[in-house]
Amino acid sequence: MIWWVLAIACLIVLMVVMVVKTDGLASEHKRLLVQFKMLEQESIQFQEISYELAEEFSQFLLLQLGAARRFSRMPEEELYQFEIATQLIPTLCKEISGRRLSFKAALQRALKLHADIELTAFETTVGRHGRLIPGCQKQTFAGYLQMCQQMYLLTKEHSHKEQRPGQSELAG
Repeated sequence: MIWWVLAIACLIVLMVVMVVKTDGLASEHKRLLVQFKMLEQESIQFQEISYELAEEFSQFLLLQLGAARRFSRMPEEELYQFEIATQLIPTLCKEISGRRLSFKAALQRALKLHADIELTAFETTVGRHGRLIPGCQKQTFAGYLQMCQQMYLLTKEHSHKEQRPGQSELAG
C-alpha cells in the first residue's frame, strides 16, 4: 500500500513540475512573440527608410547624369541604359528587401518590367566598360549603386571633352 501512495505522490510532483514548466514556456513564448513583432516593425521601418534613400540617391544621380548626357559622345543606347539603370535603383531596393529576391533575379525582373531591356543586353553594355564590371560582379545592391555612380562618371568624362570652355556643366 505504501508503494501506491509513493507512486501517486511522485506522479503528482511530476505533474506539478510539468505545469510549472509549461507556464514558463508559455510566458517565454509570449515574450518572444512581442519581441518578434517589434523587430518586424523595425524591419518595415528600415525598408521604408532604405527605399526613400534609394529614391533620393536615384534622383540626385539622374540630375547629374542628365547634365553630363547633353554633351556626351557616348552611344545613345548606352546612355539610355545608364539612365534606366539609375532609375531602377528604388525599384531594386524594393524588390530585394520586400520580395526577398536575389540581386540578379531582382535586376532581371526590374529591367524586363520597367524598361523592356534584356539582362544580357545590359550585361553586354556593362562589359564594354571595364570600370563598371566590379560593381556588377558583386551581385549586391551596394555594388549596383557603385556601378551607377561609375556610369555617371563615365558619362561625365566622355562629355567633359565636348564641353565648351567656360560653360557650366549644370547650365541649361
